[in-house]
Amino acid sequence: MGKILSKASYPAFAIVLLTVLFSCQKNVEKTTAANEEIATKAIPPQELKDFVQVNLVGDNDEYSPAHINPNMVNGWGISFPASGPAWVSAEGSGKSLVLNGDGTPIAISPVSIPGAGTSTVGHPTGQVNNGTTDFKLPNGNPARFIFAGADGVISGCNGGTAAIKMVDDAPDASYLGIALANDGGNNFLYVANFAEKWAEVSKPFTDPDLPSDYSPFNIQNVGGQLFVMYSKLGDDGDEVVSPGNGYVDIYNPNGSLMRRFISRGQLNAPWGVAKAPAGFWGEGSSTSDVFLVGNFGDGHINAYGDNGNFLGQLRQHGEPIVIEGLWGIAFAPSSSTALNHNWLFFAAGPDDEEHGLFGYIKK
Repeated sequence: MGKILSKASYPAFAIVLLTVLFSCQKNVEKTTAANEEIATKAIPPQELKDFVQVNLVGDNDEYSPAHINPNMVNGWGISFPASGPAWVSAEGSGKSLVLNGDGTPIAISPVSIPGAGTSTVGHPTGQVNNGTTDFKLPNGNPARFIFAGADGVISGCNGGTAAIKMVDDAPDASYLGIALANDGGNNFLYVANFAEKWAEVSKPFTDPDLPSDYSPFNIQNVGGQLFVMYSKLGDDGDEVVSPGNGYVDIYNPNGSLMRRFISRGQLNAPWGVAKAPAGFWGEGSSTSDVFLVGNFGDGHINAYGDNGNFLGQLRQHGEPIVIEGLWGIAFAPSSSTALNHNWLFFAAGPDDEEHGLFGYIKK
């Protein structure tokens, strides 16, 4: 990952937009023998067992969801306002759905996401809730939700049923993830561009040991640090799905690399990441400082300690949970009054992203 691209010329933004790309500086494998030993010898703790997967919304009845919503096609990114419902990107329908904790839509209609060029149908992937006064729309109000698009479009909304296009970088970009963070008192957006390979190298957002065939798959702010998930980029422009395919780095908001968090191991095209609250593990559990990473490639949700050591996978009925086409995983904020903040919400695009699923995992 390499160069930070400033796009200060877009009038819709109060401050610059940063694009996360990757570096072709070196092709060096960084997985150490010690880390591999930790990963292979780790025994899943008791807390990783006995979870229940609840399917709330699907576009058909294949996975027996509580509700069928034809707009839920290829569920992807998830975000939450401070106290409100879940916002879920549905890439296949070009919508962002607004859902209660039981999967029912709230009073407002799904938000339509604009596409590249003159297209009125977008391809939303990651999304972020914006609680700042920055990133203003043409009407002068800040975008409360900002959506990345696989078609190179970034859009935002503040009320209404249609998002407004803020950036259109088609056809050169494919934005699969988005994050918001503060650096030096200024707020910045960061987007993961999976499509573009850059040979230029600069200090910010550079991992010199990242293999040259890997590209940023997603970026998320977890506790003020930027987690970047990498997947191998295939010749067809899609992610390569295979065991051991993936890296996770942690960066400061200023772009400096803090550390390599995970190398290969149980990763398989990782996209989602979340830090689990203590209540997720069950009543009386003392488990803490555990990060969950979801694999798009095999649908597993891996648990890691704060030093990146593999702890195991979330299990149901003794077997690892498998959510086909798994994208976003997220916990609602502790301030939420509409959702249980100890439930792990997920969004997915099963059947080769032709269908969609939204639900949660709980003890």
